[in-house]
Amino acid sequence: MPEKRYVSVTTMAQMYELSKSFIRDHIRAGNLNATNISTNAVKPVWRISIEDADDFMDFLAHRAEMQERKLLTA
Repeated sequence: MPEKRYVSVTTMAQMYELSKSFIRDHIRAGNLNATNISTNAVKPVWRISIEDADDFMDFLAHRAEMQERKLLTA
């Protein structure tokens, strides 16, 4: 089984052209799985698996599609 690859919030933001604060907000909201690798609870250092990043992007696409459908049927 291949080893999981992880990226930082900054790298994910660059990969998907999102803001770092947007990613952190979704981590806090529970929409994006991430692991805190910091021992400092006040200032977490997040790592996101590539699989979780891809799943999150699918979640955003699905959410946007549902909002578009809602607008079209209103």
